[in-house]
Amino acid sequence: ARTTTSGTCGSTSRESKRFRSGQLMRIQDGLWIGIVASCFCWNAQADWVNALKPQGKPAGPVKVVKAGKPQGGIQLPDRPTPMETNAAVELQHWIKELTGATLDIKAGKAGGSRIAIRTDGSLGDEGYAIAVNRGQIILSGGKTRGVLNAVYALLEEDLGWRYYANDSIRLPKTNTLVIAPVARRYIPQLKIRDPFYACAFDPMWSLRNRANAPNAAVPEEKGGHMDYAGMFVHTAAQIVPPDKYFKEHPDYFAQAADGTRTTAQLCATHPDVVKIAIDYVRQVLRDNPHTEIVSVSKNDCQVSCLCPRCKKLRDEEGSDMANQLFLVNQVAEAIEAEYPNVIIDTLAYLETIQVPKTVRPRKNVAIRLCNDAVGAWSHPFTPAEQCDAAKLVGAWGAVHHRIYIWDYNVNFSHYLAPMPNLDVMVANIRFWIKNHAEGVMLQGGYQGPAERDQFKSWVAAKLLWNPALDERALARDFIQGHYGNAAPALEEYEVLLERMRADHGSETASPPGGIRYPMDAPFFTKEFVAQATEVFTRARRLAQGDDELMRRVERAELPLLYVQCVRGPEFVGDNYAQVVDRFERIARREKVQFLQEGGPDFEPKLAGYKNRVPKPPIRH
Repeated sequence: ARTTTSGTCGSTSRESKRFRSGQLMRIQDGLWIGIVASCFCWNAQADWVNALKPQGKPAGPVKVVKAGKPQGGIQLPDRPTPMETNAAVELQHWIKELTGATLDIKAGKAGGSRIAIRTDGSLGDEGYAIAVNRGQIILSGGKTRGVLNAVYALLEEDLGWRYYANDSIRLPKTNTLVIAPVARRYIPQLKIRDPFYACAFDPMWSLRNRANAPNAAVPEEKGGHMDYAGMFVHTAAQIVPPDKYFKEHPDYFAQAADGTRTTAQLCATHPDVVKIAIDYVRQVLRDNPHTEIVSVSKNDCQVSCLCPRCKKLRDEEGSDMANQLFLVNQVAEAIEAEYPNVIIDTLAYLETIQVPKTVRPRKNVAIRLCNDAVGAWSHPFTPAEQCDAAKLVGAWGAVHHRIYIWDYNVNFSHYLAPMPNLDVMVANIRFWIKNHAEGVMLQGGYQGPAERDQFKSWVAAKLLWNPALDERALARDFIQGHYGNAAPALEEYEVLLERMRADHGSETASPPGGIRYPMDAPFFTKEFVAQATEVFTRARRLAQGDDELMRRVERAELPLLYVQCVRGPEFVGDNYAQVVDRFERIARREKVQFLQEGGPDFEPKLAGYKNRVPKPPIRH
């Protein structure tokens, strides 16, 4: 029995069939279509397909629920850990949602249990294993989130459960649950798996989608997260506050070319700065015992200290990173004995991005390599493997084993701008992992709703967990599962985005403004806007009668409306007022406050759009 909550995965309607037929007529032979579009095969409303289905031979079936009645409970060890207990409670909750039956949870050798949950130290922190032994499903996991990951693997991969968003959950309801899981074992490569969109910061979303992000504060009793204890990048001013030290010790701060001192950066080679940094980090770790990682990194500006000591080291090593590592390595050495599992990270970013000639990071230091001016900033639609970033990840990988990636995937001047870059995100995830990255962050719209944020976050989370998954199947999984009857229209919108990029290859190769391209970029043509408007008109018709589905469709339409609002009545025509009204209504409902990176700007920009609405002629 395949039923769902929140309107997902509805059955094929006559309207959607007519839509698909019309769609086929519009797609011309020879059209280049990209990663997302190619996966749909023009059979948009066929039964939903489990993109996470495990490969291999299923084990013997285990009957867990029959006709709404439990056939056995959930077994825990004699003295279960908080993680084991929470894993059992989570599994109990979702099996009840699926079947209506509540499985008992018992510790020790509980007779008749159908599922056992246990910790296995050989699975590291987050790895999991699933097996069947004598009619019992055994879910094993590493010492932090591993047992919960085993639960979510069983739910997602074997049973087809989905947690696309907090208000978009797929529940394949049945009153009889027989599970024949594929026996398997998996340990993820990445410690940090961070989609870095605002919608992905929700702790339960992050936990249930097996992401592990510093800004998604999963509680310790549920396995925790990669916790920076508030020291998350650009921390120089935090470690040595100018208002505390500059007046008495200007020499702690960067020397400019004329000999004056600036609070913009630290003098990283000053022995007192090193001591202050060590004391500060040690105190943070003592105050926050669950911390896994802290950042000792420069402030977010391109300023380097030019004092004789810093200049000499930089000239000898050929990189400003040598000066930064002078500080970072001493902090890492000082805390290593007391906190052997804590990582100190620092940014390879702009002036610190090059590998020094001889200075090397300590083993407990992570290099957070940014795909900045060397890639995504100028070429947002080009995979990192084809940019200068490829040389840098190779160079850092050759001298150090602990590389974390900071990638960029949204238009920071226009969070809602249409951005057909899913294929680049996917290619980069695999490229970073291939080059032995230990963590990957994909910076998107982190201040609020952004273009295709839920879609991109979900697909990215799955690939950060397992890069071998089929990205085309993942895209189809989400769109059909999240948009139900309206999926055909959303699929055609993906095709339109890819066609826009293909038709404007030269402009998207090096777009004006780089990743911050404007809304009058040459690829945002009237033809694209007209076609996309027609698609969303059809999508709303397909969603008719389902309020939640209509909300999702309208949320997906925000980028198209945003382009038109910014371009104004000269571009849109007579219905500009209606476009602005629709944009305001949907954006307010979705709590949009940030249209670009920085402070809240929705209200003043909306006022500007309204002021551009043509005034009706005065009648005498």
